[in-house]
Amino acid sequence: MAKPKIKPSNIKQGLKILVPEPINYDNYPPIFSLEKVQSGKYCFSNLNVEHKAKFADAIFKRKNILWKDIKNTGRHALGAEKIDKKSLKAPLPRFITDDFDDFLVFRYHGKNPMVGYRQRDVFYVLWFDHDFTLYNH
Repeated sequence: MAKPKIKPSNIKQGLKILVPEPINYDNYPPIFSLEKVQSGKYCFSNLNVEHKAKFADAIFKRKNILWKDIKNTGRHALGAEKIDKKSLKAPLPRFITDDFDDFLVFRYHGKNPMVGYRQRDVFYVLWFDHDFTLYNH
C-alpha cells in the first residue's frame, strides 16, 4: 500500500500580522453622557426647564465639532477648559482616583458650566453648576 502524499502548504513563512493603528479620538466629535451625573445640588434633575433646554442646545451645537477643534476654541464659546479637582466644592465620586488631576468644563447656558471628564471620545458630565457655586470662577 502506497503512503499518502502530503501536499505542500500554500502558506508562506514570515507573514506579517497587521495591527490596526490606535484610534485618535481627537478626530471624533464628543459624545455626551449623563450616565455618571452625581446626585445632589448639581444634578441634572435640579435644573429648571430653561437650563435643561440650554443643555440640549449646547450638546447639539457640538455634535459635529471634533475634539481637536474643541481644544482650540474659546472656553466661553464652544470650547472647554480644564480645572483642577482640588478647586471643586462637591465631594468627588468614589471612582475618581488619586492620580486623576483635571476635570473638563463646557459652558451649556451662557457661562454656566457643566463639569466632567473625557474618556476617549465620550464626555461624562458629573455636575451642572447652575448657580456658580461648584468652584471658584
